[in-house]
Amino acid sequence: MIPIFRHDSLFLVQTFYMKHTLLPALLLTAGALNAQLYTENFDSFAVGDYIAVEGGPAWVTWTAGTEGTEIDAQITDEAALSGTQSLKIFGNVAGGPMDIVLVAGIEGAYEVTFNILVPEGNSGYYNVQENQVPGTAWAFECVLGADGSINYNVDGLILAAGAYTPGEWLKVTHLIDTDSDLMHLYLNDVYLAQVPYDGAQIGGVNFYAAGDAANIPTYYIDDVLVDITDPVVDNVQVVAALDCTFGPNPAQDFVRIQANLDNALVRVLALDGKVVLEERRNDLVGGAQLNLDLDNGIYLLELTNGSQRMTQRLVIQK
Repeated sequence: MIPIFRHDSLFLVQTFYMKHTLLPALLLTAGALNAQLYTENFDSFAVGDYIAVEGGPAWVTWTAGTEGTEIDAQITDEAALSGTQSLKIFGNVAGGPMDIVLVAGIEGAYEVTFNILVPEGNSGYYNVQENQVPGTAWAFECVLGADGSINYNVDGLILAAGAYTPGEWLKVTHLIDTDSDLMHLYLNDVYLAQVPYDGAQIGGVNFYAAGDAANIPTYYIDDVLVDITDPVVDNVQVVAALDCTFGPNPAQDFVRIQANLDNALVRVLALDGKVVLEERRNDLVGGAQLNLDLDNGIYLLELTNGSQRMTQRLVIQK
C-alpha cells in the first residue's frame, strides 16, 4: 500500500491500494508541501464490489462497521464516462440508506473534481465535510433536482445555483482554499460562482442517497480527481473607492444605504452573476432604503458611479 500525506506537520490523510491510480508525488523543497494526487475511474474493481470494502480506507461508510451492507455503494457497469464502470448511489425519496464518503482531511488549495450522472426522472445529492470524521460539520450541500436545477447551500442559505441536463454526465469542479476561505465552482469546465468556504479542512466528499425530496435519488459517479491547485483568489470583491455603509446585514426585506455620492447605480446580483435588482438612486447621501424581495441566500450589493465601484456581500435571511 502507498501512503498519501499532506502538510508535513498535520495528519495522515489516507492510504490507497496499489490497484487504484495514483499520480506521482509533487516533491517540493524540505519543509514544504509533500502531496500526491488521487484519481479513480472504478474500472479496476469487479462489478458488484463494495467501495468501502475494496476501496478503503480512502472510501468509508458514514457509520463505521457498515461496510458491505446497504449503506455501502457498489461498482456497476450500468453507466460509465470513461472505461466501463462507475460507482452507483441510490436510495429512498426520504434519503438513505446508502451513505459513502471519499475521505480527504486536507488543508490548503485543492481541486476536487468528479463526474456525476443523474438519470432522467431521478435526483442527486452530495456534500463536502469540514472534517475527515463524517458528521462533524458540513461545509456545503449540493442538490441536483430532477428538473435540471443544481443548488449549493449551507444552513439553508443558497450559495449558488445552476443547471444541468438529466441523463447526461456533468463534470463538477471545486477549487477549494481553506486559507482564503473561498471556493470556485465549475460545471462542465464553465465557471459558475465564487462562494465562501467555511471549513478549516476539506474533510471529504459525502455521496448520500438523497435528492430533491420528490424524486427517487439515483446517480453515478466516475472519474474522481483530487489535486493540488493554485491558491483561490477573490475574484468578486472589488476594492471600495466609495465611502458607503449599509445594513442590516443579514437583511430580510430591505437595507438602508448611505454613500458619499448623489447619483449611483445600485444593483443586487446573485452569485451566478444574474442581476436580480437594479435601481438608479440619487438619495444616498442622506441615507436611503432599498426594498428587497429576495429568497434566502448570499448576494452581491454593487454601487457604481462612473469609474467608482463598490461590491459587498449581502446575506438575505428571513
